[in-house]
Amino acid sequence: MKVLLLFIDGIGIGERDPEKNPLARFPAPFFSFFKNEPLPSLPFGGVVIPTRADMDVPGLPQSASGQTAIFTGQNAAQALGHHQSGMPTPTLRRLLDEASIFKSVRAMGKTGVFANALSQRYFDQRGERISATARALLAGGFPWLTMDDLRAGRAVSHDLTNEFLRQMGVDAPLRAPEASAQILAGICQRADFTLFEFILTDMLGHSREMSKAEEIIRRLDILLRITLTQVNLQDATVVLTSDHGNFEDLSVKTHTHNLVPTCVWGAGQRIFAERVKRLEDIAGGLEAALRMRSKS
Repeated sequence: MKVLLLFIDGIGIGERDPEKNPLARFPAPFFSFFKNEPLPSLPFGGVVIPTRADMDVPGLPQSASGQTAIFTGQNAAQALGHHQSGMPTPTLRRLLDEASIFKSVRAMGKTGVFANALSQRYFDQRGERISATARALLAGGFPWLTMDDLRAGRAVSHDLTNEFLRQMGVDAPLRAPEASAQILAGICQRADFTLFEFILTDMLGHSREMSKAEEIIRRLDILLRITLTQVNLQDATVVLTSDHGNFEDLSVKTHTHNLVPTCVWGAGQRIFAERVKRLEDIAGGLEAALRMRSKS
């Protein structure tokens, strides 16, 4: 069974208030979930599972600990004694090295890919201070997709347009989100487990620029619509989740205490509906979905 994990940084289940929640101001069928309202049925038969991101640790949930919990199934905040922002600390690196979902994928004899392109320069400049996604991939021993892969249409960038890379001086073609979504759909049909990371939601949550939110929602809508059209949901599971709230409340610069959405489509939907209540439950759901027998 194939599994695609769409990690969308910093998106929670907020109030239906268009003054502060972009998802209320710019309605989108894939993101029509709001606090204290009945859970919607999503297009393509998807379900929304409200998911705790606090890990029973006081304070606002943060990126490094939340992502580590998603990618390992471990309570990363309790391992540290606090929530951790930014890049993984030595403790979180150890958890990723020992329990990464990519390591489990390899142990099953399956293939794994991180669809976002990375450069050798990224690793040379950052050393140990790489993202949780990149660390999780390396822990499984899988190669990263390169800028050559990006240019050849075999990888994508986190913004789905390559604009960020071009601003950084990288020779990358400008792409429409539709084209990048098609590329991602192709990648996940060739691998058993695929991870894609989208970070603009968290960036905008901190900058509080409501005027730019509609375009971000549009890109995510395109991503989901094209991916779910291309992937055979009888033989695949598509999961969208996040590490903490932020984008859903632009009245504050900080992260939020809101639950995050875990949205699931396809063959492994029941697995997630039965077991996922917290970020730490997601990795186990991914592994169980990967073990499912294909129906074709």
